[in-house]
Amino acid sequence: MEKIYDLKVSAQKIRQLDLSRLLNEEKLLHLHPHWFVGDCQMQERGLFTSLRDYETENEFELGLQLNFTPAQMIDPHKQPVMSISLFEYGVNELLFFSENDTMKVKVRGEGDVLDGETEHSMYLWIRAIQEYIRLYTSNRFSTLFFRMIMNKMILNMNPSQRKISIMITKITLVEILVIIVIVVGYVFFVQ
Repeated sequence: MEKIYDLKVSAQKIRQLDLSRLLNEEKLLHLHPHWFVGDCQMQERGLFTSLRDYETENEFELGLQLNFTPAQMIDPHKQPVMSISLFEYGVNELLFFSENDTMKVKVRGEGDVLDGETEHSMYLWIRAIQEYIRLYTSNRFSTLFFRMIMNKMILNMNPSQRKISIMITKITLVEILVIIVIVVGYVFFVQ
């Protein structure tokens, strides 16, 4: 089974990055929005850990090996950039490659069809990796700020802590907006 997802990120911008400095096996595991990551152990084949899915409450073991293709070897038309080999899971490999000027991901799974739960989990993971890489394709102030937040805080949290932090942030933004409306209303209507 193979399925291809378009990352909607310019391959030229990705080729300018050194992905081996940005990503490692443990960081990739923490990027998944629903996985509680247990103790990680590096073995010959890669990094092995026990995981618990926040959404389904399933517990499972996962092995992960990350491989990069050096930037000078990347063909601008179609060439692998990074591959993630998975062991003891329904998916064998996530292959990140460039096709023309767009980054894509090919998911290679066991059997003919992925079950819905595994496919949904892979989709969430791919989108999280996409957004993390996208943070490094620009050097605007906002991306630098979110890059710092992601690396220093969010990747160190487990999924329930992330949900709580996002909820508190949304509530705080609404409170600030209400205070601004009250102050502006007071200044215009009372004085």
